[in-house]
Amino acid sequence: MRRLLIIATLLWSSGCQLFGTNAIPPDGGPGDVDGSPLDAGPADAAPDAAPASDAMVFNGLLAIIGDRPEVTGSCDALTDYTEMTGHFTGATRMPVSAGWDFDTDADAYNDPSYGFQPNWASAPSERFSVRFTGKLSLASAGMHCFSIDIGATGTGIVTGKNACGQVYVNAGTGSGQATRRLIETGYQAESATANQACVMLPAGEQPFDIVFWYFNIFERARLRVRHCAGGTSMCTPDQPIAASAVRL
Repeated sequence: MRRLLIIATLLWSSGCQLFGTNAIPPDGGPGDVDGSPLDAGPADAAPDAAPASDAMVFNGLLAIIGDRPEVTGSCDALTDYTEMTGHFTGATRMPVSAGWDFDTDADAYNDPSYGFQPNWASAPSERFSVRFTGKLSLASAGMHCFSIDIGATGTGIVTGKNACGQVYVNAGTGSGQATRRLIETGYQAESATANQACVMLPAGEQPFDIVFWYFNIFERARLRVRHCAGGTSMCTPDQPIAASAVRL
C-alpha cells in the first residue's frame, strides 16, 4: 500500500495523467527543443488540414521570442530565411498550442489577450518579436493559399504599422526548400499585395513558420494567418491555423 501511495504521489507531482494527454514538454522543460513534447490534446482541425494523430506528438508550434526590433519594424530585417532565423536564437522559447492569432492593445506578450497556451511566466512591456515554427499537415495535394494580416494597409512606415508579419512554407536550407518567405505584410514589405499567395504543395507535412516583428507599441499587436486548399485552382484563405493541423 505504501508503495502505491508513493507512485501515485510521483505521478501527481510530475503532472502526468494515467488517462488522456497533457501538453508536457520533454526532460528539459518548455525550453527544450531537442525532444518531442507530448500531445496537446484534441482540437478542431481546419477542414483542409490533416490533424496529427500520433499521441506522442505535440499538436502546436514552438514559439521563440527573438531579438527586439531596433530603429524600425521593417521587413528589411527579415529578407530571407537565414536572416530571419538569425534573429531567433535566444533561449526564451516553448511549445504552445495557441498564441499565433491575436488582436490586442497589450504590449507585454504574457498578457492573457495574446492567448498563448501555456502562457509565458513574464514579459517586458515593449517591442518584441516572436517566431512560431513547426510543421503544417496538409490533407490534400494541390493549390494551397495563405494570407497574413497585421493591420497594415500599405508598405509605408505609417500604413505598414512600422511592423512586419511573414509566413514561410517549406522554407529552410535543405535541397528543394524555399529560401524566402511565401507572404509578408507591413513596413517595407515587397508590396501591398504580398500579404497573400498560393503555392502547389504535396499532401503531408510541410515546414511552417509564422513571424511577427513588432516595433510600434502605439499600434495594436495584431496577427491573423489564414489558409485554404483549392485543389487545382486558387482559393480565398479563410481558415485559421488549427492546433491539430500543426506539430513540432
